[in-house]
Amino acid sequence: MEEHGHHEMEGTPLGCHSHIKLLKINREHLVTNIRNTQCLVDNLLENGYFSA
Repeated sequence: MEEHGHHEMEGTPLGCHSHIKLLKINREHLVTNIRNTQCLVDNLLENGYFSA
C-alpha cells in the first residue's frame, strides 16, 4: 500500500504531499460539510494546493 501511495504522488512537489494526504484523509468530511464545490476548488487553487 505504501508503494501505491508513492506512485500516486510521483511528480508532485515535496511540499504538497502533506496537503494531498490531508485532503485524502478528510475528503469524506469535506464532501459532507462543504456544499459549494466550486468555492472549495477556488480556495484550494488560490492557496496553492494545485498548480493551475
